[in-house]
Amino acid sequence: MKKLFGALLLISLGCGGKLSQDERQRLHEGMATQDIKRVTDAALQEAAMAFSNAVIRDVEKVDRFLLQESRIDSMEAARGVRIYSLTPDDTALKEIEQKLIEAYIAGTNAGTAGDNLQSIGEDSLLFTRPMFSLHPDGSQQFSHAIGIRMSKRTIILSMPQP
Repeated sequence: MKKLFGALLLISLGCGGKLSQDERQRLHEGMATQDIKRVTDAALQEAAMAFSNAVIRDVEKVDRFLLQESRIDSMEAARGVRIYSLTPDDTALKEIEQKLIEAYIAGTNAGTAGDNLQSIGEDSLLFTRPMFSLHPDGSQQFSHAIGIRMSKRTIILSMPQP
């Protein structure tokens, strides 16, 4: 056993054990994701709203109706989120999504429809922003909502380091 350990030690020393600057940076970034962080619910919600608003700004620049799937897919991959449209006629919506749509439709008439952040399960969040179409008489009608489903881990990793 001692001979095996000694041989492994000699082999590892013979390799030099040197990392390039890029490899060292990736190692440190990987180690930073393993750090334990204490995050309050308020801080998590604030960070999630800021993160979601940044994603929404990018989405609205590209395609607020989410019709250009390839560009939306690349945004999803870059941000680690799922971006999708919630429409009133969609029968595949989950219960929470259906309730949000109903609230947006009711809020349109009352003028109270706005962004929303909901906790989904233990480790996910859903941010929604309603989109309206304006009529010539100045009234507005709910058309769809942009939904961003993200993991709490993604939000925590996006938070600035202290």
